[in-house]
Amino acid sequence: MAGVRVSGTVAAGRAAEDAVPVAAVESAPVGEQVEHLLEYSDNEAAEAMLRQVGLAASREGSTAAGLAGVASVLRRLDVPLPERQLDGSGLSRRDLIGADTFVALLRAVATASADSPLRSLLDGLPVAGFSGSLAARFDQVAPAGRGVIRAKTGTLTGVSGYAGVGADADGVPFVFVIIADRVRTDGPGTLEARAALDRAAAALATCRCGSAAAG
Repeated sequence: MAGVRVSGTVAAGRAAEDAVPVAAVESAPVGEQVEHLLEYSDNEAAEAMLRQVGLAASREGSTAAGLAGVASVLRRLDVPLPERQLDGSGLSRRDLIGADTFVALLRAVATASADSPLRSLLDGLPVAGFSGSLAARFDQVAPAGRGVIRAKTGTLTGVSGYAGVGADADGVPFVFVIIADRVRTDGPGTLEARAALDRAAAALATCRCGSAAAG
């Protein structure tokens, strides 16, 4: 179509050292990719990132290698492993990941040093009422959470939830996970579940929980 004629058999190989590059492309740094997939809840990016984990861990870009790499990192961070994880996007109905896994991971991220690669996870979390998958939430339903709550959303048929960070009325930071299961799939069930989640997160932002615990 472009006037290029190819002859012979096409096969993968290594170019000669003195070969002249025809074209080149570079992806965004991993940190920026992680921020994007968290902010917009990009399932395809999450699945691709799992394979990148596999390549980094064992030079194999497969789901199995990626999951093994994830498990290795979670063990190193002393985070409870998922009971069952089959993909990187979280779209599998057979995934079983408890709230304790998310809480422990968020705690490890929030307490990591400023120069730790883990900090990209915090930078990518959507801000309630302002960015990403939370831009259109926390308006009239739970305005107290606007600008205070940052969280990664997750929605499947019958399930809604998110995990993130925030600060209470005294400025004490906290991590949280709220998941609603068996959400009605008829009518406005999902929207009602989201509103309930927003109200619960906003309640954490307005309480003086940290001060009470310290006292």
